[in-house]
Amino acid sequence: MTFQKLLSGFKLFAISGCLVLSTTAFSQGTGTKDQPDNSRAKLQYKQTHGLDHSEDGSLFADGFKLKMDISVLEEAADLRDNIDMDAIPAEDLYGGIWVNSRVNAYGTAINSPSEFEVDLSNFTIPAEGHVTSNFGRRGSRRYHYGIDIKAQTGDTIYAAFDGKIRVKQFDRRGYGYYVVIRHLNGLETLYGHMSKFLVTENDFVMSGDPIGLAGNTGRSFGSHLHFETRFLGKPIDPNFIIDFENKVCHRDTYLVSNDSYKKTTLSSRVIKRQEPVRTAKSTIANNNKFVSGSVTHYKIKSGDTLEKIANKNGVSVSQICALNNITKRTTLRIGKSLLINQTETSKANAKEEATADADQVKHYKVRSGDTLGTIAKRNGVSVKTLCSLNNISTRTTLKIGATLRVS
Repeated sequence: MTFQKLLSGFKLFAISGCLVLSTTAFSQGTGTKDQPDNSRAKLQYKQTHGLDHSEDGSLFADGFKLKMDISVLEEAADLRDNIDMDAIPAEDLYGGIWVNSRVNAYGTAINSPSEFEVDLSNFTIPAEGHVTSNFGRRGSRRYHYGIDIKAQTGDTIYAAFDGKIRVKQFDRRGYGYYVVIRHLNGLETLYGHMSKFLVTENDFVMSGDPIGLAGNTGRSFGSHLHFETRFLGKPIDPNFIIDFENKVCHRDTYLVSNDSYKKTTLSSRVIKRQEPVRTAKSTIANNNKFVSGSVTHYKIKSGDTLEKIANKNGVSVSQICALNNITKRTTLRIGKSLLINQTETSKANAKEEATADADQVKHYKVRSGDTLGTIAKRNGVSVKTLCSLNNISTRTTLKIGATLRVS
């Protein structure tokens, strides 16, 4: 019995020794040169989400300092205040309304605050040209709710502030190709008459990002950018906010109030410049990465197709479609201009053809008693051709002295 007790005690001692050795092997040492004390995976993970710290040992297990300066906390808060590009900009202000089809999609659905301060610190001028038409009355029935900035077709248009593309549409009788951006500061800006989109709906853009190319689409009589500033759908004179002469905002903030929406009785065509006009240089051939080469225009004539126009100008149909934001199925309208990105070898041929075409064009001055039928018969064309050449209908009233194209 005594031998068995000694044997049992020896076994128990051996097992206890093994357990002690095993526990010691898995415990963490004091650290080596290759492995610092704070290099545990859990500690490192939390430190990546905490504040910067020094290796002085005055840390909690989660990697934060025991005593932290208030300024350091504020700086950390700013760093964590990242923009949520998936969220709706100024969602609370606009009641969560996000419509991709209309400029003013709010009406009376939103109660406008009596006053609202807009942050203007991050502004970029949308186009480099001078103002050619102002905010105000235009004729007896129309009102110009923005300002026009001179720009050549193909010039890059830029986002004025950080925000998200709310509307990307085509308005044949108004804005042409236009974009509306809802900004983080609560404003909305509109960019009209463009020739090409560089963004799509719900894209997030930063101030100064390219959003499109200037053009002459819609109700427009020359290449320019139509620019509007709106708050909750209501137009505000952009001159209240922006100093277009110096291409900066008047102040870092703008207080929107009831006075912001007042209309003026002044004409929109009152721009007077004391110094010679300096047209902004086109970015087509130098720093515009979206359009390159020598750009010109081609006026659509009767019988033209995209294939014929492409062959005449030495370009492909796909190039013409891309430059003019159209498809191969788009109906071509006689008298409208297309943007053509010509090669050097095709310029001379195009010029010769344009001269020949100009010699063949004939016009007729409307006289008393004339009708479309008599004018067509007198010039050997059909009434349908006459209407097509002049973009009129058979019901159009002919004015004495007006000129009609007859060939």
